[in-house]
Amino acid sequence: MKHILQVLKFEYLNCIKNKAFIITTVIIMLLVLGTSLVPALIMDIKDSQTSGEGMDMNIIAIINNAYDDDKLVEECFAKDYPHGVVLVTKESLDEVKAKVDNSQYTFGVVLNTPISFTYITKNNSIMNEEAMTITGSVQRIYRTVNFENLGIDHDRTNAILDVPIISEVVTTGTDQTKNYFSTYVLVMVLYMAIVMYGQMVSQSVVTEKNTRAMEMLITCAKPTHLMFGKVFGSGLAGLTQLVVIIGTAFASVKTISMKALPEDLSEMMTMPVSTVIYAFIFFITAYFIYAFLLGSLSSLASRSEDLNTLTTPVMMIFVVAFIIVMMSMTSNINNPLMIICSYIPFTAPIAIFARIALSDVAFYEIIISLVIQLISIYLLGMLAAAIYKIGVLMYGKPPKFSEIFKLLKEQHRTNKAIKSKD
Repeated sequence: MKHILQVLKFEYLNCIKNKAFIITTVIIMLLVLGTSLVPALIMDIKDSQTSGEGMDMNIIAIINNAYDDDKLVEECFAKDYPHGVVLVTKESLDEVKAKVDNSQYTFGVVLNTPISFTYITKNNSIMNEEAMTITGSVQRIYRTVNFENLGIDHDRTNAILDVPIISEVVTTGTDQTKNYFSTYVLVMVLYMAIVMYGQMVSQSVVTEKNTRAMEMLITCAKPTHLMFGKVFGSGLAGLTQLVVIIGTAFASVKTISMKALPEDLSEMMTMPVSTVIYAFIFFITAYFIYAFLLGSLSSLASRSEDLNTLTTPVMMIFVVAFIIVMMSMTSNINNPLMIICSYIPFTAPIAIFARIALSDVAFYEIIISLVIQLISIYLLGMLAAAIYKIGVLMYGKPPKFSEIFKLLKEQHRTNKAIKSKD
């Protein structure tokens, strides 16, 4: 244990003193702080647009070819555009198009018939929901006219069409609408952190092997101690970085973003303490599972160019797990595939975390998944140490996986023979 702690201390200090590590941490913290200002800026822009301060008033031009009553058309559109000026115009279609194009009109609408219209806009984006709002206005006019034809006066028509609906949602389990945003962010953070810190262990092993520093290290400590110390040290450095970044994000969102957002949106951006705790727990388990695998496989690479060939199959498993989780988050988070993935060591950390955050998972399921992960970490650690022992002095073309298993069997037989002699 003493040797492992020495290697851990060396690796940890080496990581946190590394200029690239420090610069990356600072850049991410600045990005987090900058991102937290975005909601406030968006709300300020929205407020200035709705109040009309510092900009021209929105003018919506309507060519009415469907009804005799221009006033009714204007009133119905005004309900959906309270911060704009609704103008029923006698201009031609080409004149309205020209004014929309040079931004004199925000947009134009041609009422062709009571149930059809043409929308004129300068720029049409994927996120443009204007056509849906116009459809609502056109439907309101159509219903109002038909109600009046049935003998229902204008005031009663408005009372029927614009009646306020009061709703209340009672959630007996986990409220996904409140937890979705925080879960999405934390799943992304988990994915990127595991990839980044797993690669950090891989690069460290390959660098030591390329510089022949590994040959000197194994004369001072056992390969097992080096493997465990390196993984623990890099993991502790990664956890330190993660705590700093998430702490910065939490503080900035609380002090900046939450104050700018409406209450319903600020509730969506909250991160329950229990969810953050589970995120850290499953970051640790996922890190050790993948760090041991990546570190051991990296010891078989003599060149940096060989690293991707050896580690790609492992990373693909994690990518598949990430895709499954992201797809399940938009549908049924407790689908059979997610439940199975919750007990497979390579997919369990990210799968069980998403299920805990977005649904009600029985405590025994969490315990079983966690026990499976911890047992897997121990077994993978032993396997990683054995592979590392083989790979530290192996140069040239990386061996195939079948050759690795043969070498492991030979090593096991040799160890048994030595123990029997003792």
